[in-house]
Amino acid sequence: MKISVTKDFGTAKKPASVLPLAPETTTVIKKEDLAQVDLLSNPADADSTKVKFVFKISEGETETAREVIQWMQNVERAFAGLNSNAGTLRRQMMQQFARGSALSGFDAGVTQLAAPARLQAVPSAQAAVNADNGTDVARAQRLANHLAAVQALTDITVLDLQALGAAVVDAVIQDMVAVLFPTKILQRVNRHLRREARKPVDMGIRTCLMHIIRINSQEIARLPPNFNDAQMLSKDEIIDILLFGTPKSWQHEMDRQGFDPLASGPSEAAAFMERIKMSEDFDGDRKMTKVAQGKGKKKSDFVKGNSDADGSKCCVLHGNNNTHGTSEFVCQSPAGAWQRGRLMLLPHPPPFSTACIHFGCQSLTTVR
Repeated sequence: MKISVTKDFGTAKKPASVLPLAPETTTVIKKEDLAQVDLLSNPADADSTKVKFVFKISEGETETAREVIQWMQNVERAFAGLNSNAGTLRRQMMQQFARGSALSGFDAGVTQLAAPARLQAVPSAQAAVNADNGTDVARAQRLANHLAAVQALTDITVLDLQALGAAVVDAVIQDMVAVLFPTKILQRVNRHLRREARKPVDMGIRTCLMHIIRINSQEIARLPPNFNDAQMLSKDEIIDILLFGTPKSWQHEMDRQGFDPLASGPSEAAAFMERIKMSEDFDGDRKMTKVAQGKGKKKSDFVKGNSDADGSKCCVLHGNNNTHGTSEFVCQSPAGAWQRGRLMLLPHPPPFSTACIHFGCQSLTTVR
């Protein structure tokens, strides 16, 4: 049975990383694709200085994983800068921060999560009323009013609750971006950092370390499934990633000098690698001295077939050599026989008949 192999067998390229070590170049964004808000320098003070903040609106179709994470950071910054702790206000702001499929997914998520949150709030308020002993009339009245208000909530007005509404909106945003991320993005990012994230040649050690720390603290903490700091890499894992991305000779130098990178912090390991890189650059800048040829070696007078001949001159009789060319002989007059060492040539007018006497062997050659 004949087995045919596809043309791309063995030549398929590795898939690109969802979160490369170096950030991608930013593209020019149109003005209509930007959202603009005025953030408070002190969110607790409504009269404090305002700062203009502009970021890209999420559409949920063409964004990369890094752009989605950056959008999440911008939304969190906008919520904090505007002191928007109520879920209703955050829901209204999301109408300006997203559009297209991203906004549709957010609105559908709010409707889906608001109903369970409302149903869960009613038993909690009822339990608080039942636990009251009734000795404090004012307190009992407040609990009763709160129970009545919770029972009157709808799937939209439940977002007005101080803590519950904000928690619902945050959960909806996480569910929305989880759909935009590639499948198993956390495992893929960790695998890329541990196995493939090598330091580029034109990138410094400290720059590489800062990129790893940025990915760990700002991006991994905002990935599904947990969306928290518990899934961040430890200090030893960061050092292992840094060692994997650097040349093996640097690790050998660490072992030779007795430096244990795992016993120190990432900054100390990066500083030690910088010193190794600096010493290698210093050694590489040294000028190489050309070794002069020994004076005791004497070249043969007969250069035809000599391995020392560099072919600087060419003769039709003797080929490439270091001593003479054809014009040096045919331009001589018959009266002036040119002789050098053991080689004698006697030129004549055209057609040139030249007698070559070499090592006692006489031959007659005609040069046309």
